[in-house]
Amino acid sequence: MKRENRLFIDECGYTGEDLFNEDQPVFVLASFWLAEEYCVDLKHKYFSKVKAKELKHSRLSRYPAQQNMVIDFLRDIAKESDSVKFAIAHKHYVLITKIVDLLIEPMAYEDGLDFYQDGLNIAFSNMLYIQTKRLAGDDFFKCMLKSFQQMMRERTYPAYEAFFRPICEKKFHKKLDEFFIFLKAHHVRYGPNFLRTIPKDALEIAFAEAFNLVAEWSKSIQGNFSLIHDKSSNMAKNKKAWDKVLHPAVPPKVVGYDRRKMYFPIRTEKSDFENSSDFAGLQLVDILAGAMARCMKWNIQGEEDHDDYAKELSSFLPESFGGHMLWPSTNVTPKDLGTTGPKAEDAIQHFIDLIKDVI
Repeated sequence: MKRENRLFIDECGYTGEDLFNEDQPVFVLASFWLAEEYCVDLKHKYFSKVKAKELKHSRLSRYPAQQNMVIDFLRDIAKESDSVKFAIAHKHYVLITKIVDLLIEPMAYEDGLDFYQDGLNIAFSNMLYIQTKRLAGDDFFKCMLKSFQQMMRERTYPAYEAFFRPICEKKFHKKLDEFFIFLKAHHVRYGPNFLRTIPKDALEIAFAEAFNLVAEWSKSIQGNFSLIHDKSSNMAKNKKAWDKVLHPAVPPKVVGYDRRKMYFPIRTEKSDFENSSDFAGLQLVDILAGAMARCMKWNIQGEEDHDDYAKELSSFLPESFGGHMLWPSTNVTPKDLGTTGPKAEDAIQHFIDLIKDVI
């Protein structure tokens, strides 16, 4: 399979800070490490009967015959799975992780507890997600997520009250109260003033997910490499910060924890934002992203979603490719989470240092 040191990247399901969005519950970034010449051949091999010049999953997925083309393409690409990586985020679960990162972790840090050590933040997020749904019910769970998102976006006292009041005043199962006690403590310690300290766009995930995806590729691609994004990608508005963080000239450094370590420099010498109609690689990666988003949405909704195409995708797609997932799990121990190992330098501070002159 012919390659060059260039990655194609595209996204599906981007809704900005609206992570509660129930129509698009999954955010997906897909990446394709293949030469454009080979992508042209793949496009002709699997989609030659499609009359449109530009392939889009949103159009192909409407018709059974074209759905079968997509499935055939993906099944064959799965045989060469080292050419594809995904970053996949379950948006409702991401809101839970944001509750942990923005409310609980800073308070724990003040008290001398490193909430990221051994993946405690992940374990807590998993348990908070599972126990809230199980013990408080789906309606309360959704209301909590929606009001948290509103509070983070509006930064007003009424929005603050809408999130904290039910948690502080409602009676819950004892096991759930063991988790909510941290939120009640935050309310008592800080009150609404903490909203002034939350960074802008705190619920945005596209930049971080794209960075994690490219950083993962940098471990397997030798030398410097370049990226081609779809011109309509959300990443275009962050190009200055993006280029600065990924540049080959960044001094060598290891940051983060255990399996979550990042190794600088990432060695991305150039990021271009192009029209997808000009590159077969961008069209194929659009299909990858769209198919994965359709599949993972079905995985969330299950048998209630009578989508035979998504069901067929789900039979092989998620486990066929590598990458990064933000997805709820029953895993809570460092061993099960794969979060045993030493800590390197602080990742957040390193990012701040790298982009402080372009913010």
